[in-house]
Amino acid sequence: MHIRARRRSIDFDGRKITLKIAVKYGVSGSDRKYEFPVRSLTGFHHQQATAWKRGRLEFTAPALSSAIVTDVPLFADKLPGNVFEYGYGDEKRVSAFVAAVNKARG
Repeated sequence: MHIRARRRSIDFDGRKITLKIAVKYGVSGSDRKYEFPVRSLTGFHHQQATAWKRGRLEFTAPALSSAIVTDVPLFADKLPGNVFEYGYGDEKRVSAFVAAVNKARG
């Protein structure tokens, strides 16, 4: 399962979640990638999107950084490394993602 929004993407293969964040080319040369198993999640919060407000997925795990990623390219959001925001149009795919993650967590 793959979801992309505003220079961030999230992948889920049933066991592992991968959160990729685009950063400026000159700063580090590539995207930042955070991978963590679903079983290591200590917290998972979903705030649904509305027509006027972006939705938000927030993950808490020992390997995840909650520091704000500031070296993002133009038109990308400066968010913490453990947050994924999405628009109202992606609500259906994100709801399926949330259900799959909750099922995998047990």
